[in-house]
Amino acid sequence: MWIGHAVSALTAKPFAPSVPLSVLALAAALPDALSFVFSLLGFESFDIDEDLVKRGCYPYVADYPYSHSLVGMAASGVALAVGYLFLSGRKVTLKDEAVLLAVTLGHFFIQPPSHRPNVDLSPALGNTITPGNMGASLYDHPLALFITECLLLLGAIGVYTTFSPLATRVGYKREGYMARLWAVVAYFAAQEAHFMFSPALPPETRWIHAPLFLFKVAVNSWLLGKLETS
Repeated sequence: MWIGHAVSALTAKPFAPSVPLSVLALAAALPDALSFVFSLLGFESFDIDEDLVKRGCYPYVADYPYSHSLVGMAASGVALAVGYLFLSGRKVTLKDEAVLLAVTLGHFFIQPPSHRPNVDLSPALGNTITPGNMGASLYDHPLALFITECLLLLGAIGVYTTFSPLATRVGYKREGYMARLWAVVAYFAAQEAHFMFSPALPPETRWIHAPLFLFKVAVNSWLLGKLETS
């Protein structure tokens, strides 16, 4: 999933209204962000596989046991929650910390429907594409995955706009700014279409794809944050 991670952040916002939406978005995409950082550092990798290019979207064979195992996500979620506690400069409740951890861990539980069988619990178990791992392979059906994720995004927007306090929605609630909400939705839908249907070019993943994806994570987190700030 790609924009599916924004779904987690938007849905979590009513449960942690004092946590910036941009931070929740970062928590949701944190395993991806770490995998790209680890790829740049040489700890993990993801490489284009020509067979997967023919099968559907996300044509990468990924070796990311630290960032994408359940144990790894728990560790990164705890690290983010602790970092937010000490660096936010505001009162942070136990509920806020729990929501941040849950959003990060949620990344693991939304992987099995879309990923090929490379989802596992622990770094020690590995996460190459093998029949013993979890993954329903919706990546091999990009149109179905695109429709599913766009519908989930619209549902999450509904949850956020209905149940989040008004003070957390001033970015688009100010007079004349309603277009901002739908511009963000349109941007995410366009990004999802690019992710699903465009070829993965050029073939260099470590020094081109990883920084590009990392930049997208940062932009997406910032954009979601603009829904609640001026």
